[in-house]
Amino acid sequence: MEVNPNLSEKAQIDYKLVQMAVKGDQKAYAELMQRYKDSIYFMLLKMVNNRDDADDLTIEAFGKALEKLHQYTPDVAFSTWLSKIATANGIDFIR
Repeated sequence: MEVNPNLSEKAQIDYKLVQMAVKGDQKAYAELMQRYKDSIYFMLLKMVNNRDDADDLTIEAFGKALEKLHQYTPDVAFSTWLSKIATANGIDFIR
């Protein structure tokens, strides 16, 4: 699959990492986590206002993303896709 040329260079690199991770490359998935764990954590911290809960929700969001990684398409940046998963996770937690 061709990478969407409208995506930024960073998003194109993310997509290549996703493709590698889907094939079982754990280093590629770890790289994705490293790139986004802080931004996801701080977004969730703003939602739940509790560090431990935000930490748990961040781990859960990455777990859900890993389960659904094969469904990711480069129509949107990986960071956007991951943020949607994390936001939904945070909203479910708040409920």
